[in-house]
Amino acid sequence: MARKSRTWKGARTPQALKRVRQSLRRRAVNKRARSEAKTLVLHANNIALGRADGDGPAAVAAAISALDKAAEKGIIHPNNAARRKSRLMAKANAAHLLDEASVAAPTAAKKATTASKAAQRKKVASAKASKAAAARATDRPRTAAGKARVAVTKASRESAAAKRRGQPAADTTPPAGDSPETTPEA
Repeated sequence: MARKSRTWKGARTPQALKRVRQSLRRRAVNKRARSEAKTLVLHANNIALGRADGDGPAAVAAAISALDKAAEKGIIHPNNAARRKSRLMAKANAAHLLDEASVAAPTAAKKATTASKAAQRKKVASAKASKAAAARATDRPRTAAGKARVAVTKASRESAAAKRRGQPAADTTPPAGDSPETTPEA
């Protein structure tokens, strides 16, 4: 008599059954994280494309951070995360979404005191030291979220500098009546 094939093809041993339970729990957690990352990317895309209102730089940073975390935990492949971040940043840059980071209310100019100047010099010295330490620690990888934050601050600094360059140039033009040609020579 021929042997009948078994109908149950799944796990049989206690260890295998436990692994099935673990994988089901892990799948639920991973699904939540993957869904959250996709939702954040979609929200940032909608802001970049003008379909939704919101804080663009914050949405981009949150989406990139979620993608990095998912890739780090193995929920999505690192190349998948990199591809999604690249597409998101291309849309954000095309929409000049990161340029808005510098558009803030101008603060009133304060008179610098000697104590604040000393504190500022100390701050600059510590920043230079930390930058030198970071340059020495090249084996420490930077995440894409960190790179995005750097890009946001760099873009905001550049646009602020462009605005500063543009304002004095407009203010230094002489009024029409005060041109040197119209003044009589003595």
